[in-house]
Amino acid sequence: MGQLLKAAKGEINISNFEGRIRLRWSYEGQRYSLNLPYPYCPENMHHATVKVAEIKLDMLKGSFDTTLVKYKPPKAKKRTPTPPQNVVKSDIIYIGELGGKFNIWVAQIRNINIDHSFDYLYTRKLLEKWNGDKIESLPAKIAAEIWADTTYNRRLNYLRSFLDWVLASGSISVNPLTHVSKRRGSKKHKTERCKPLTIDEIGQILDAIKSDKYCPKASRFKHSFYYPFLKYIYTTGVRNAEAIGLRVKHLNFEDRQIEVSEAFARTVKGSNHAARIRKETKTGNTRYLPMPDELYELLLPLSVNKDPDAFVFLSPKGLSINDQMFERRILKPVMIKLGLGNRDLYAARPSFGTRAVQQGMSVTDVAYLMGHSTIQTTIRSYIGVQKKAVKLPNLDF
Repeated sequence: MGQLLKAAKGEINISNFEGRIRLRWSYEGQRYSLNLPYPYCPENMHHATVKVAEIKLDMLKGSFDTTLVKYKPPKAKKRTPTPPQNVVKSDIIYIGELGGKFNIWVAQIRNINIDHSFDYLYTRKLLEKWNGDKIESLPAKIAAEIWADTTYNRRLNYLRSFLDWVLASGSISVNPLTHVSKRRGSKKHKTERCKPLTIDEIGQILDAIKSDKYCPKASRFKHSFYYPFLKYIYTTGVRNAEAIGLRVKHLNFEDRQIEVSEAFARTVKGSNHAARIRKETKTGNTRYLPMPDELYELLLPLSVNKDPDAFVFLSPKGLSINDQMFERRILKPVMIKLGLGNRDLYAARPSFGTRAVQQGMSVTDVAYLMGHSTIQTTIRSYIGVQKKAVKLPNLDF
């Protein structure tokens, strides 16, 4: 028998099985076991803890893979070196010739409406911009663009995948982006716009909005009209488009539960009601949020005598809320007058994640509530440290 790290009931055991890491647990009355290809030693325990967190998050979301295929590490592929071959020079191909193929690839292979996607539409515009250049110049072209590292890597990935598809079709003889590496710049601190807000700062903002403290006398609509929308976002940490797309049918007042299963997202055409489209959440998952008393009292009056498919939060004109206009005309001016700097509405998400962890919630639970597919996303982008550690954890023998 291998060494076993005893865990509480319902938890996942990490054990030593023939010198390798093994995970064992029960789920819905069934026993499961997963062997990891790592030696059982302290240096490799992080592999086990990451896998445990992934499995627990899937069980919490109801998307647990009973076949365990999802959780098995990919097998390392043996690569056999291939001798250099004489490459037959192909006819000259210009980047402009790829535009039509890119549209087909996006629509039929990626199954995306290019007119509703900023990233794919902008990538196509790059091909149009470089219309008269040879395909071999693509690495130099994208290297010359002044982009953030994440933007560079994302567009490199789009173009490389697209050219792999074109290569497989026989239209080109080589993908010039195959060996181009991603950028690995130094980690940057969160921008001021997305810096987490403290509970006190959120309270100041909500009080100012609710009381119309900074609402101009000539304003056609009071700031307080948007108070329920803003209170909901700060309380739940949902994405802007998920709050805008919240419908009456998603509210279960009997079970005190909120279903987050879709978004009313902006497109390249804009963020107004006519430009938005109804779509699934960013990760394609449905999650259920608790409805505490404060949300119950906030949401119930907004849902009475409404059609189940109606939006919970509406603009003064009875349409969906334009979050960009709300942010620019109301939220940011209020924050500046409160001395809170230039914060985005989206700062509500890192504020929620940071607050949840500080109040003792596990990262797995926070990832579920925020609709993340992995805990790494939660940790990397949405949890801020607002106080420096004053001591190390105790080591009691």
